[in-house]
Amino acid sequence: MSQNSSYANPVLAFDVPDPDVIALSSGGYAMVASSFDRRPGLPLWRSDDLVTWRPAGFAGGHQPLVQPSGGVWAPAIREHGSRLYITWADPDRGVYVSEAPRLEGPWSAPRMLVPGPGPIDPCPFWDADGRTWLVHGWARSRAGFANRLDIVEVDSSLTRVLGPSHVLIDGDAIDGCSVLEGPKLYRRDGEYLVFAPAGGVETGWQYVFRSPDLAGPWQARVVLEQGASDINGPHQGAWVVGAGGEEWFLHFQHTPQHGRILHLQPLAWDEAGWPRIGAAVAGGAPEPVAEWRMPAARPFAGSLPTATADAGWHGHGASPDDLVTRADERRIGLRAGGILARPLERAPRFEVTLREGAGALSLLGESHHRLRVAPSEVEAVADAVDHEIVVHTSAPVRLGVEFDGTEARFRVDGEPAGRWFTPVPTQWTGLECALSAHSPDGALFEIDA
Repeated sequence: MSQNSSYANPVLAFDVPDPDVIALSSGGYAMVASSFDRRPGLPLWRSDDLVTWRPAGFAGGHQPLVQPSGGVWAPAIREHGSRLYITWADPDRGVYVSEAPRLEGPWSAPRMLVPGPGPIDPCPFWDADGRTWLVHGWARSRAGFANRLDIVEVDSSLTRVLGPSHVLIDGDAIDGCSVLEGPKLYRRDGEYLVFAPAGGVETGWQYVFRSPDLAGPWQARVVLEQGASDINGPHQGAWVVGAGGEEWFLHFQHTPQHGRILHLQPLAWDEAGWPRIGAAVAGGAPEPVAEWRMPAARPFAGSLPTATADAGWHGHGASPDDLVTRADERRIGLRAGGILARPLERAPRFEVTLREGAGALSLLGESHHRLRVAPSEVEAVADAVDHEIVVHTSAPVRLGVEFDGTEARFRVDGEPAGRWFTPVPTQWTGLECALSAHSPDGALFEIDA
């Protein structure tokens, strides 16, 4: 795509919860997102241009849920001293760290840095004076308070805490501020900057705080909000300096069906040192743009493996490593014992072909709707679902699900199967399309191009 062309938002029209992005010193960009209860852990993405993103594996690890809304939350990715570091929070346990020499790994086993419960949305910062800090928010459901950002000194390798934490920014002291969270700490022209969303994921806005000293006082400004656009709650993301000095801000938008989809906004600075984001770059209001000039390319220099059909998929009940028996450019072989899932994309339908064995296509969220293919003598399986259609036939058979607004309906060999139903997303994530095997010999699926 030429530099003179444009891109349209969202740049990823499926669930990329709580994204953080950096420009890699070796070239290209890296992104990490929340995984909650998904296995094997935090999804990684790579890009040459901030618009086209490709799966790059996983980091961190899966944590069994203590509470239904728990798991692996809001990571930050940073590069320091030729190492990549990812920090994230399990709101019931504490703040964890994983590190690697490069995006393709190997990523270290998770280690706890700050014990919990309560801290969320952690982000490390290596200061010019040699000190290292971790900023984070708080989960009211665990800590009993929120709307506040704290800071704590840690060692440069992110292995231990060096002193007590203290309040960095108190949202309760800011008129109109609520649900202040997701901080990212930066430094520019001798000032500290904290990018942090507030107001909640559905209706919130993006702050920037400025101070010459971490002790404050902090100036605050709303730098991105919905305004007259149709992009609600522009929320939690990353400031990135791209090729040729271009600057950008990536954030998510909460949507009921597809979860937290990814947007890319241009960013510039006014004469007073405040960022202008989105339409404000061209003199408009500080609100998201629907399209903009394509970023200049900054090629990724890593050596990630060739993508296979299971790239970008994650597991429920088991890790993909334990479920997938075969994966090439279009086909995925599965053994029984879990579900392989990926976020639902904005498309009128999703279809796969069951080539061998007995298996199922599911639409997952708070509800579980399933279209299952089984031999005529098989009538049930042990797990419970909210809605199931069983088709007594033999592979190959084409399985699909189509959408009409918030309603969905299964399809078999191109024809509607069963009634329309209303799938329900989870509290934190959008709907997922999922595959599973239901025979001792497993199942082989072919993903439609």
